[in-house]
Amino acid sequence: MPDNILTLKDKFDVFLLDVYGVIWNGKNPVPGTLETMKALVNGGKKVILLSNGTQRIIQGEESNAARGFVKGVHYDSLVTSGELAYETFSEDRRKLKFYQFGRPSAALFEDSVYTEVKRPEDADFVYIGVPQIRNGGIWQDVLTSEPFEGELKKLRRLDLPLICANPDMKAHEKQYDEAVIRQGSIARFYEDLGGTVEYFGKPYPQIFDFALKDIDAPDERILMVGDTLETDILGGNSYGIKTALTLTGIARENMEAEGFASMDEYCAELRIQPDYLVSF
Repeated sequence: MPDNILTLKDKFDVFLLDVYGVIWNGKNPVPGTLETMKALVNGGKKVILLSNGTQRIIQGEESNAARGFVKGVHYDSLVTSGELAYETFSEDRRKLKFYQFGRPSAALFEDSVYTEVKRPEDADFVYIGVPQIRNGGIWQDVLTSEPFEGELKKLRRLDLPLICANPDMKAHEKQYDEAVIRQGSIARFYEDLGGTVEYFGKPYPQIFDFALKDIDAPDERILMVGDTLETDILGGNSYGIKTALTLTGIARENMEAEGFASMDEYCAELRIQPDYLVSF
């Protein structure tokens, strides 16, 4: 198996790169990514950042630039599940009421006809914001879903559907060395309670349609590169494109935490198999 993404450059025309755990480790660029991405762009490859982040694209591009990833130099375009959610909300003409769970996001609803309410009892659905706790006026990440379980049980009793615009279970952020929970963990807990969740983002096909709508390349020339089996790799596999799993992020941490001796063994256990194992 190749040990560097550049060994695959002649096999593919389009590289879909996840952000967290692939090119960004929560604090810094993953070593080698800036040089590799620039080489792909200079080599005429289409490099698309495909993120389960809930930022709008313009906000995401600004965040990337602050991290050292420059559009036109290191990548061609950014696609986020937040942008897909924004477009879907904006096109929906139903005058629905929504309640925001966790850290709220006004940007995704600014062009919709939805109305935000302050009590879940008045809502038609719940939007899952970033699962953080407000402490002294500052939103802070947490490591488990436990602080939110009481509220989620209340929402389940109200039988409210939840909308999740970031299916990732975990991500690395500056506050901790270990991964913090993300919206996918909240959604999974709610589904385990018997609740209904609607998703935007990987592994679901709509995000790949959204990312590739202007791309004229056969499926066999498109590669999805990610660090998470359940979203990046499963999503690419289900969509019918090739996949590469990096050994720099969530899948490797889960493998080690669950006591598997190798990534091949772990992939076999989950029945999610990437076409390649790579590093940058």
